[in-house]
Amino acid sequence: MTQSDLADRYFECIRSRDIEGLIALYAEDASVVLPDGREFEGVAAIRTMQQGIFDTTAPIPTAGPRVVGESAVAVEFQSRLSDGTPRRTANFFHLNGAGRIQRLSVYWRGP
Repeated sequence: MTQSDLADRYFECIRSRDIEGLIALYAEDASVVLPDGREFEGVAAIRTMQQGIFDTTAPIPTAGPRVVGESAVAVEFQSRLSDGTPRRTANFFHLNGAGRIQRLSVYWRGP
């Protein structure tokens, strides 16, 4: 799977709320950093965090432009919140040697 394919699969899993497919993209010792600075380490913590998001009426992302590097991919995306407000965010996927997500950093452009 290429870096770009991994990003596409990630967003597919988010849109379909496929927790098993999503977790399969991560390395066992992966970490996720959210825009508010919270960090989740390991797939168990990432699963719990992501399932909590899936259990809410979280926005559905539409992926946009991306920059692909040798072991990373950055993707800008847009979501609509429940009140219709657009939100632009960027995910930076850092991949390990096996092509799995080692670190995901999420940045949000404020209002």
